[in-house]
Amino acid sequence: MTAPAIRYHVTAPNPANHLAHVTMEVDGPDERTDLALPVWTPGSYMVRDFSRHIQDFRARDQDGRPLSWQKTRKDVWTIESGDAGQLRVDFDVYANDLTVRTSHLDSTHLFFNPANLLPYLPSRTGEPHALSFEVPEGWTVATGLAALADGDGFVAQDYDELVDSPVHAGPDPILKFEVRGIPHEVATWGRNNLDVAQFTADLAKIVAAQASLFDGLPYERYVFILMANDEGGGGLEHRNSCSLLVNRFAFRPGPTYERLLRLCSHEFFHTWNVKRIHPAALGPFNYQSENYTRSLWAVEGITDYYALLMLRRSGIISPERFLEVLGQWMSDLADTPGRNVQSLEEASFDAWIKYYRPDEHSVNSGVSYYLKGALASLLLDLEMWGRTGGERSLDDLMRLLWQRFGQTDQGVPENAYQGLVEEIAGGDWTAFFDAVIRGRGDLSYPPSLAAGGVEVGWAADQAGPEAWLGLQLRTEATRTRVRLAPADGPAFAAGFTGGDELLALDGFRVSEATLNDRLRDYHPGQTVTISVFRGDHLIEIPVTLAKRPATRATLKRIAEPTPLQEAIFKAWTHAQ
Repeated sequence: MTAPAIRYHVTAPNPANHLAHVTMEVDGPDERTDLALPVWTPGSYMVRDFSRHIQDFRARDQDGRPLSWQKTRKDVWTIESGDAGQLRVDFDVYANDLTVRTSHLDSTHLFFNPANLLPYLPSRTGEPHALSFEVPEGWTVATGLAALADGDGFVAQDYDELVDSPVHAGPDPILKFEVRGIPHEVATWGRNNLDVAQFTADLAKIVAAQASLFDGLPYERYVFILMANDEGGGGLEHRNSCSLLVNRFAFRPGPTYERLLRLCSHEFFHTWNVKRIHPAALGPFNYQSENYTRSLWAVEGITDYYALLMLRRSGIISPERFLEVLGQWMSDLADTPGRNVQSLEEASFDAWIKYYRPDEHSVNSGVSYYLKGALASLLLDLEMWGRTGGERSLDDLMRLLWQRFGQTDQGVPENAYQGLVEEIAGGDWTAFFDAVIRGRGDLSYPPSLAAGGVEVGWAADQAGPEAWLGLQLRTEATRTRVRLAPADGPAFAAGFTGGDELLALDGFRVSEATLNDRLRDYHPGQTVTISVFRGDHLIEIPVTLAKRPATRATLKRIAEPTPLQEAIFKAWTHAQ
């Protein structure tokens, strides 16, 4: 392969100041060349305007002569290239935002998403792009990109592959394991309590379980970028890699470690679901504006459901723990009044303006397409098991999606999921999709759960008092403030709003730590007076307390399941 005509070189001359230096060379530029930087990065559906971090932009030709340029959009630089045989631009990027969707450089490591700092030529995105580095001695570069033949950097077949390949460089060890003879790497950063043998063994189990579903792995090498820190967290999927930001002490066996493994399982399942099986609107990408789809519930909800299911099928969690987590999800959804005002399709479409920009009213105005999408996937799975007498399930839908769309690199059309389910399971699924996917309101769990021999019970949260005020609080220094007031609670009806500073209940001081204990002296139906500061204004708000709602769900197996229910449960969860 000849050297790509578009090349980037990234250096870190002084990592402690968080400035990465980028040099970009373009052979054969047009007389006037536009360079554009993405305003968002795939997998994180919000316009973030990465160009705000670029500074000291310069342009010259192959002989070092300056070229005239100007910024023509917030994210576009237009350069008068003239008859130059080569265009070279240099600029610095401030990289001090440690998330999986942004970039971070300091004296200990470099992590970046190419969408943050590598511009593209809109007319030449289909060409190969080369990427090389100059990093401090002792640092190792990890990325899913293939190495150039001469070993001096990496190559992407096009700009889409480049954007889909985050990079990590640092002195910390790279762990290795194999599944089905295919190498997997874990690039690590940050002091932590990682048990290398246990963690790599658990990752291998997850990879193997998901490979069994799709009968193989669709890559030649896979890279997990694992960054441990004290604050923040999350994951972001890529075609043959993923980025994970976790608490540095999350590796001790227990619920926290289980959540970490579920995050790994989620991002890895995206290897198929979204990176290869994707809505038609999500590829090829438009990097300069929003890319709308009503199917993020399938992209993220199905993935979240399988992330948990694969922990069960790999033997990492028990069937009982699997049902316990599903119950927790149901409880979380029951505590979200916005489930009654926004459907899954609406939540998917509005992700660009809602999901990543939560405020004190978000719980009342919307629903998570992750959370409700995962529970919708649970119901779809068991409904398919039940209607087909244990012959077909969501596994069959995922394999059909893989064969028809993933392996052929075809986008899944909008509104295609109902037709595909009907193709696999037969019958008319309009009522199900109208209620669960296109509709607003509560999900009906019992009919679908019964197919797998599972039932759900509901109770009030026993940790709280029976008299319910309906406020969620936060403590700021010595002040107690309303974090949010759920729309189905008495406080919201009485006029409380996010930001109110809580002072007293019936004339006596209360705080986040003491409020529930004080409410134990009251009964549902009683009216209390809450004193708050709203801004600098002291006001008194009468509230009639309600009975704490039954929003805590518990799932358990039916005591005497039928042979079919027992068979479906075992096939569904791979229980013995």
